Amino acid sequence: MKESALKFINDNGPAITIIASALVAIFAAISTVLTAVLAIENRRLRLAGLSPEVVAYLEPHPDGNGAVNFVLANIGQGPAMNVKLELNYDEADFRSHDVHLLNEPGRAAFTVLPQGERRSYLFGVGYVLFGKEQGGSGKILKPFVVRTSYKNVFGKRGESTHQIDITQFTGLAGMGSKPAIREVAESLKRMEGHLGKIAKQSDAFSNWIDSTTIKDEWRKKSKGPPTP
Repeated sequence: MKESALKFINDNGPAITIIASALVAIFAAISTVLTAVLAIENRRLRLAGLSPEVVAYLEPHPDGNGAVNFVLANIGQGPAMNVKLELNYDEADFRSHDVHLLNEPGRAAFTVLPQGERRSYLFGVGYVLFGKEQGGSGKILKPFVVRTSYKNVFGKRGESTHQIDITQFTGLAGMGSKPAIREVAESLKRMEGHLGKIAKQSDAFSNWIDSTTIKDEWRKKSKGPPTP
């Protein structure tokens, strides 16, 4: 058996060598291709982690209380560093609509906004922003622009600009009307005022006492103690 195997190898040595060399070359080529593919994918992953993208927008408060939140979100890949925020708006318009987010000279940049995370801050109250309160003079808040700047972990700068318009919420339930709890509070306040007036009138009437005597033909009322 061994002799037959050795004879076969000796007789077909050159062919076996060629086949073995071809297989080695094929496996080497496959290994090279896989290595190149892995290198490309690793590079893509590294680059993907260096591409943050910060956006700004408004959203209704999740509690459904009529408030509107301002949101900064990182929808890109990788953390956003040194995030700065600047608003371009009509200052008088913002103040008349009781907007809570303004440019503040002393506000430093946000240190980091991690990938996939967001920051939410109170912007205002829906029906006030829609001008349905005396302070708003019946006018809807004007559109405004938000500019953000940030860096990736290697310091490469990124920017985004967004125009925000509150009318995007027009017709949505609860956005342009007073929340039920606010209406209840205002009703209670009005009732308190009415009760205060009634109390004052009651005090005025309580100072009048019955001063009728036996000699009087008609009942008499007077202020202070009755005449003896």
